[in-house]
Amino acid sequence: MDILLLEDEEYTRRFLKKLVMEHPLVDTVIDTPSGKEAVRLAKEAKPDIALLDIELTPEENVNGIEVAKLIGIFSPETHFVFITGYSKYAIESFAVHPYDYLLKPINKSKVLETIGNLAGKFESKTVNKRNINRIPVKVNNEIFLINSTDILFIEKLEKRTLIHTVNSVYKISQTLNELETKLEDSFLRVHKSFIVNLDRISKIKEVSSRSYEISFENSKKVALMSRYKFEEYKDRFTPS
Repeated sequence: MDILLLEDEEYTRRFLKKLVMEHPLVDTVIDTPSGKEAVRLAKEAKPDIALLDIELTPEENVNGIEVAKLIGIFSPETHFVFITGYSKYAIESFAVHPYDYLLKPINKSKVLETIGNLAGKFESKTVNKRNINRIPVKVNNEIFLINSTDILFIEKLEKRTLIHTVNSVYKISQTLNELETKLEDSFLRVHKSFIVNLDRISKIKEVSSRSYEISFENSKKVALMSRYKFEEYKDRFTPS
Protein backbone atom coordinates (compact mmCIF):
# COMPACT_ATOMS: atom_id res chain seq x y z
CA MET A 1 0.00 0.00 0.00
CA ASP A 2 1.00 3.59 -0.65
CA ILE A 3 -0.02 6.08 2.03
CA LEU A 4 -0.33 9.86 2.07
CA LEU A 5 0.08 11.48 5.49
CA LEU A 6 -1.07 15.05 6.12
CA GLU A 7 -0.20 16.33 9.60
CA ASP A 8 0.95 19.84 10.45
CA GLU A 9 2.41 18.91 13.85
CA GLU A 10 5.96 17.81 13.07
CA TYR A 11 6.38 15.45 16.02
CA THR A 12 3.04 13.72 15.37
CA ARG A 13 3.82 13.44 11.66
CA ARG A 14 7.23 11.83 12.28
CA PHE A 15 5.72 9.48 14.90
CA LEU A 16 2.90 8.36 12.57
CA LYS A 17 5.17 7.89 9.58
CA LYS A 18 7.57 5.69 11.53
CA LEU A 19 4.70 3.69 13.03
CA VAL A 20 2.86 3.12 9.74
CA MET A 21 6.06 2.12 7.93
CA GLU A 22 6.41 -0.80 10.34
CA HIS A 23 3.54 -2.61 8.63
CA PRO A 24 4.88 -5.18 6.12
CA LEU A 25 2.29 -4.30 3.44
CA VAL A 26 3.06 -0.57 3.50
CA ASP A 27 5.37 0.29 0.63
CA THR A 28 5.58 4.09 0.75
CA VAL A 29 4.52 6.89 3.10
CA ILE A 30 4.51 10.38 1.58
CA ASP A 31 4.16 13.02 4.30
CA THR A 32 3.50 16.74 4.27
CA PRO A 33 2.30 19.45 6.69
CA SER A 34 0.43 21.31 3.91
CA GLY A 35 -3.11 20.66 2.69
CA LYS A 36 -2.42 22.14 -0.75
CA GLU A 37 0.74 20.06 -1.05
CA ALA A 38 -1.23 16.96 -0.01
CA VAL A 39 -3.62 17.48 -2.92
CA ARG A 40 -0.73 17.88 -5.36
CA LEU A 41 1.03 14.77 -4.06
CA ALA A 42 -2.20 12.74 -4.21
CA LYS A 43 -2.66 13.68 -7.88
CA GLU A 44 0.75 12.20 -8.62
CA ALA A 45 0.68 9.17 -6.32
CA LYS A 46 -3.04 8.16 -6.19
CA PRO A 47 -2.47 6.77 -2.66
CA ASP A 48 -4.33 3.73 -1.37
CA ILE A 49 -4.82 5.42 2.01
CA ALA A 50 -4.79 9.07 3.06
CA LEU A 51 -4.22 9.81 6.75
CA LEU A 52 -5.43 13.40 7.07
CA ASP A 53 -5.27 15.74 10.04
CA ILE A 54 -8.56 17.66 10.11
CA GLU A 55 -7.41 20.78 11.98
CA LEU A 56 -4.67 22.53 10.01
CA THR A 57 -3.04 25.90 10.64
CA PRO A 58 -5.18 28.97 9.76
CA GLU A 59 -2.71 29.89 7.02
CA GLU A 60 -3.81 26.82 5.08
CA ASN A 61 -7.36 28.14 4.49
CA VAL A 62 -8.42 24.51 4.14
CA ASN A 63 -9.00 21.60 6.53
CA GLY A 64 -8.47 17.86 6.16
CA ILE A 65 -12.06 17.16 5.15
CA GLU A 66 -11.86 19.67 2.31
CA VAL A 67 -8.56 18.11 1.22
CA ALA A 68 -10.26 14.69 1.18
CA LYS A 69 -13.07 16.00 -1.03
CA LEU A 70 -10.52 17.30 -3.55
CA ILE A 71 -8.54 14.06 -3.53
CA GLY A 72 -11.72 12.03 -3.99
CA ILE A 73 -12.39 13.72 -7.34
CA PHE A 74 -9.31 12.32 -9.05
CA SER A 75 -8.53 9.36 -6.76
CA PRO A 76 -11.89 7.79 -5.85
CA GLU A 77 -10.28 4.53 -4.71
CA THR A 78 -8.37 6.24 -1.87
CA HIS A 79 -9.52 5.32 1.65
CA PHE A 80 -9.58 8.22 4.10
CA VAL A 81 -8.64 8.05 7.78
CA PHE A 82 -8.99 11.32 9.68
CA ILE A 83 -6.74 12.44 12.52
CA THR A 84 -8.44 14.77 14.99
CA GLY A 85 -8.62 15.83 18.58
CA TYR A 86 -12.39 16.41 18.38
CA SER A 87 -15.47 14.39 17.47
CA LYS A 88 -17.38 17.48 16.27
CA TYR A 89 -16.30 16.90 12.67
CA ALA A 90 -17.99 13.50 12.36
CA ILE A 91 -21.15 14.70 10.59
CA GLU A 92 -19.29 16.96 8.16
CA SER A 93 -16.88 14.18 7.25
CA PHE A 94 -19.66 11.80 6.16
CA ALA A 95 -19.51 13.47 2.73
CA VAL A 96 -16.26 11.64 1.97
CA HIS A 97 -17.16 8.35 3.70
CA PRO A 98 -14.09 8.05 5.96
CA TYR A 99 -12.93 4.55 6.83
CA ASP A 100 -11.97 5.48 10.39
CA TYR A 101 -10.84 8.18 12.85
CA LEU A 102 -7.63 8.41 14.84
CA LEU A 103 -8.24 10.56 17.92
CA LYS A 104 -5.45 12.56 19.50
CA PRO A 105 -3.48 11.78 21.53
CA ILE A 106 -2.58 9.07 19.05
CA ASN A 107 -3.01 5.50 20.29
CA LYS A 108 -0.37 3.24 18.77
CA SER A 109 -2.53 0.10 18.93
CA LYS A 110 -5.43 1.88 17.21
CA VAL A 111 -3.19 3.05 14.36
CA LEU A 112 -1.82 -0.45 13.77
CA GLU A 113 -5.31 -1.96 13.96
CA THR A 114 -6.66 0.49 11.37
CA ILE A 115 -3.76 -0.04 8.97
CA GLY A 116 -4.01 -3.81 9.46
CA ASN A 117 -7.73 -3.84 8.67
CA LEU A 118 -7.21 -1.76 5.53
CA ALA A 119 -4.32 -4.00 4.49
CA GLY A 120 -6.71 -6.95 4.63
CA LYS A 121 -9.15 -5.13 2.34
CA PHE A 122 -6.41 -4.39 -0.18
CA GLU A 123 -5.10 -7.95 -0.13
CA SER A 124 -8.60 -9.23 -0.85
CA LYS A 125 -9.09 -6.68 -3.62
CA THR A 126 -5.77 -7.63 -5.22
CA VAL A 127 -6.72 -11.29 -5.25
CA ASN A 128 -10.21 -10.70 -6.66
CA LYS A 129 -9.42 -8.01 -9.22
CA ARG A 130 -7.38 -9.27 -12.14
CA ASN A 131 -7.74 -6.12 -14.25
CA ILE A 132 -9.18 -7.72 -17.37
CA ASN A 133 -7.96 -5.89 -20.46
CA ARG A 134 -9.31 -8.39 -23.00
CA ILE A 135 -12.61 -10.27 -22.81
CA PRO A 136 -13.12 -13.57 -24.70
CA VAL A 137 -16.27 -13.70 -26.85
CA LYS A 138 -17.51 -16.76 -28.74
CA VAL A 139 -19.26 -16.16 -32.07
CA ASN A 140 -20.43 -19.35 -33.77
CA ASN A 141 -17.35 -21.58 -33.71
CA GLU A 142 -14.82 -18.76 -33.25
CA ILE A 143 -13.50 -17.00 -30.12
CA PHE A 144 -12.58 -13.33 -30.31
CA LEU A 145 -10.66 -11.35 -27.69
CA ILE A 146 -12.22 -7.88 -27.31
CA ASN A 147 -9.85 -5.15 -26.11
CA SER A 148 -11.33 -3.29 -23.15
CA THR A 149 -10.34 0.02 -24.76
CA ASP A 150 -12.74 -0.75 -27.63
CA ILE A 151 -15.70 -1.22 -25.30
CA LEU A 152 -18.19 1.63 -24.94
CA PHE A 153 -20.39 -0.03 -22.34
CA ILE A 154 -21.65 -3.38 -21.09
CA GLU A 155 -25.37 -3.94 -20.69
CA LYS A 156 -27.62 -6.42 -18.93
CA LEU A 157 -30.66 -7.03 -21.13
CA GLU A 158 -33.08 -9.53 -19.62
CA LYS A 159 -30.89 -12.61 -19.00
CA ARG A 160 -28.18 -11.61 -21.47
CA THR A 161 -24.95 -9.63 -21.00
CA LEU A 162 -24.01 -7.56 -24.04
CA ILE A 163 -20.71 -5.83 -24.86
CA HIS A 164 -21.18 -2.73 -27.02
CA THR A 165 -18.34 -1.45 -29.19
CA VAL A 166 -18.64 1.25 -31.86
CA ASN A 167 -19.47 -1.22 -34.63
CA SER A 168 -20.62 -4.41 -32.91
CA VAL A 169 -22.54 -6.01 -30.05
CA TYR A 170 -21.28 -9.23 -28.45
CA LYS A 171 -23.07 -11.62 -26.11
CA ILE A 172 -21.01 -13.03 -23.21
CA SER A 173 -21.68 -15.43 -20.36
CA GLN A 174 -20.31 -13.34 -17.46
CA THR A 175 -22.71 -11.27 -15.36
CA LEU A 176 -22.26 -7.56 -14.66
CA ASN A 177 -21.50 -8.36 -11.01
CA GLU A 178 -18.67 -10.68 -12.06
CA LEU A 179 -17.22 -8.16 -14.51
CA GLU A 180 -17.49 -5.23 -12.11
CA THR A 181 -14.89 -6.71 -9.74
CA LYS A 182 -12.44 -7.58 -12.52
CA LEU A 183 -12.51 -4.79 -15.08
CA GLU A 184 -10.00 -1.96 -15.10
CA ASP A 185 -10.60 1.22 -13.08
CA SER A 186 -11.74 3.04 -16.22
CA PHE A 187 -15.00 1.06 -16.03
CA LEU A 188 -17.77 2.19 -13.69
CA ARG A 189 -21.12 0.65 -12.73
CA VAL A 190 -23.56 3.52 -13.26
CA HIS A 191 -26.84 1.60 -13.25
CA LYS A 192 -28.08 -1.85 -12.26
CA SER A 193 -28.01 -2.69 -15.99
CA PHE A 194 -24.96 -0.76 -17.24
CA ILE A 195 -21.18 -0.62 -16.82
CA VAL A 196 -19.56 2.17 -18.87
CA ASN A 197 -16.06 2.91 -20.08
CA LEU A 198 -15.25 6.35 -18.61
CA ASP A 199 -12.59 6.95 -21.24
CA ARG A 200 -15.15 6.75 -24.07
CA ILE A 201 -17.88 9.01 -22.65
CA SER A 202 -18.58 12.18 -24.63
CA LYS A 203 -21.72 13.55 -22.95
CA ILE A 204 -24.09 13.01 -20.02
CA LYS A 205 -27.64 14.33 -20.33
CA GLU A 206 -30.43 14.42 -17.74
CA VAL A 207 -33.49 12.82 -19.35
CA SER A 208 -35.85 12.51 -16.37
CA SER A 209 -36.01 13.07 -12.64
CA ARG A 210 -34.61 9.59 -12.11
CA SER A 211 -32.06 8.97 -14.86
CA TYR A 212 -29.32 10.33 -17.12
CA GLU A 213 -28.36 9.33 -20.66
CA ILE A 214 -24.68 8.71 -21.49
CA SER A 215 -23.38 9.25 -25.02
CA PHE A 216 -20.08 7.93 -26.37
CA GLU A 217 -17.37 9.00 -28.81
CA ASN A 218 -18.06 8.24 -32.48
CA SER A 219 -21.27 6.38 -31.69
CA LYS A 220 -25.03 6.91 -31.56
CA LYS A 221 -25.38 4.28 -28.85
CA VAL A 222 -26.41 5.38 -25.36
CA ALA A 223 -26.35 3.92 -21.85
CA LEU A 224 -28.34 4.92 -18.78
CA MET A 225 -27.15 6.22 -15.43
CA SER A 226 -29.42 6.23 -12.39
CA ARG A 227 -29.87 9.42 -10.38
CA TYR A 228 -28.53 7.59 -7.32
CA LYS A 229 -25.30 6.74 -9.14
CA PHE A 230 -25.01 10.26 -10.55
CA GLU A 231 -25.24 11.70 -7.05
CA GLU A 232 -22.63 9.20 -5.84
CA TYR A 233 -20.16 10.08 -8.61
CA LYS A 234 -21.20 13.65 -9.45
CA ASP A 235 -17.78 15.07 -8.50
CA ARG A 236 -16.35 13.06 -11.39
CA PHE A 237 -18.92 14.28 -13.88
CA THR A 238 -19.45 17.94 -13.03
CA PRO A 239 -17.11 20.91 -13.64
CA SER A 240 -15.13 22.12 -10.61
